[in-house]
Amino acid sequence: MTRTLAARRLAAAGALAAGSGLLLLVVANLLTSRAGFIEMIADGVTAFIPVAVFSSGLETFGPLAKGLLHIGVAGGVVVAAALLAVPAARATASMGWLRAGVWIGLVGIVIAEALVLPLFGAGFFGANAGTDPVALHVPLAIASLGYGLLLSRTRTRLQEPAPAAAEPDQPVIVVPGERPVGLTRRSLLGRSLALAGGSSLLAAFGSLAVQALGNVKPVAALTGGPTPADAFGPTPALTPVPDFYQVSKNLIPTNVDGSTWRLTIDGLVERPLSLTLTELIALPSVTGYRTMECISTNIVRGDHLIGNQKWRGVRISDLLDRAGVQPGAGWILWEAEDGFTESTPLEVAREADSWIVYEMGDALLTPEHGYPARVLIAGRFGMKQPKWLRRMQMADHDEDGYWVVRGWDKEALVRPMSRTDYPRTRTSVPVGEAFWLTGIANTGDRGVMRVEVSLDSGTTWVDAEVEDAAIEPLGPLTWVRWRHRATLSAVGAYSVAVRTTDGSGLVQDGVVTDPLPSGATGWHRIRLNAVAAG
Repeated sequence: MTRTLAARRLAAAGALAAGSGLLLLVVANLLTSRAGFIEMIADGVTAFIPVAVFSSGLETFGPLAKGLLHIGVAGGVVVAAALLAVPAARATASMGWLRAGVWIGLVGIVIAEALVLPLFGAGFFGANAGTDPVALHVPLAIASLGYGLLLSRTRTRLQEPAPAAAEPDQPVIVVPGERPVGLTRRSLLGRSLALAGGSSLLAAFGSLAVQALGNVKPVAALTGGPTPADAFGPTPALTPVPDFYQVSKNLIPTNVDGSTWRLTIDGLVERPLSLTLTELIALPSVTGYRTMECISTNIVRGDHLIGNQKWRGVRISDLLDRAGVQPGAGWILWEAEDGFTESTPLEVAREADSWIVYEMGDALLTPEHGYPARVLIAGRFGMKQPKWLRRMQMADHDEDGYWVVRGWDKEALVRPMSRTDYPRTRTSVPVGEAFWLTGIANTGDRGVMRVEVSLDSGTTWVDAEVEDAAIEPLGPLTWVRWRHRATLSAVGAYSVAVRTTDGSGLVQDGVVTDPLPSGATGWHRIRLNAVAAG
């Protein structure tokens, strides 16, 4: 066997040997719902990607972007395993397969823990990972040792001399319960490894693909249907919790045991606190309706990363008063169970509308929305409101949060936005017959002063009717729904645009910008086809 052919076979064996380890890493993440090796690398990759490239990927792939990133990282792990196989097998050529396998596995652990994790920002042996160390290190160690043993065993068989060629007409004799005569131990092992490794790789990548698709919801589900549900269109004033958008840095939600969970309040405080969920719920509470919007919402595209719901929790200021803030403290540094970090200025945290909530829609938060507790900061995009909260540390300095490090806006103030939900774009409308245009508008905590509609792509504007924001489930911190009775006067194509003005008089900007870094601007437009009546 030539040296090149041997290297190719070893590389292929390395890729297949990595299959079981990769599957273990994926399954461990599903079972623990805590960030593991693949998630740590994905986090690091996003920190290195230039802002322009990040924005382009987000615009191109939308909700699939996160899943595709994880699939790419998993592919990189397999490639790395294939490249490592050749020097590892040659370095252990004189060892027995068991000793060699353990040696290769230990080298893999050291490379992953002392080189790869620090390279991608998780720190030496994951010291900066901010996640459950057991969920990170144990699956990684088992996967690496399994890879080493499988590779070593395969290497031993690959080095065995090939058996003498059988006569062309020699039959393969099969005896029930025995290995077929003519099927060598080496070929049987090779086929078994190929089957096991290939199946594991397929299962691992298939699981990641399913998780990626799980982040995509049909527009009809998000808007309540393609036809109006009431006088203000298909989007309900109150978003059902199952349809409420959810975005995080993770591919799957983080599951937290509420019975053992604690909220730690420490740092520059007089009386550090550690509150159970029961103790948090027992404190004086506040309740209200609030709209939450993701900073990655593309207004021009009419994205649906926004929802309105009822929340219950406690004011952050009440917790700070219980802990006693020391002089010199000016920031709250937040930490979440998934390693997510953010910060809030003390004066913002003390505002009456800054809460830590534990209920959504008259029930405890779901894992997707941050159970046991999450932060709500009025007028800010969702990236400033961590889910799965575990610690609030008072500090005399600020630290850039997870998304701020990756180039997103530090303040993340909600921009005026509006959207047309009905009719859908490219709908045909009879000339001269009145029809309803309906949609939503949001301005964060500044209130909606007006909504305007244009039937000529923004040349002229008319006021739309806005739903009464004083009637539940609306309020001063929620979106509003709007409607306008329109009539198209002539056959042809119409470009319909919508814009809103907030309570301070700021008109929604018509200049199109990407969501990154400060939230998108522009007007949502739909195209209508006016056709002859009858």
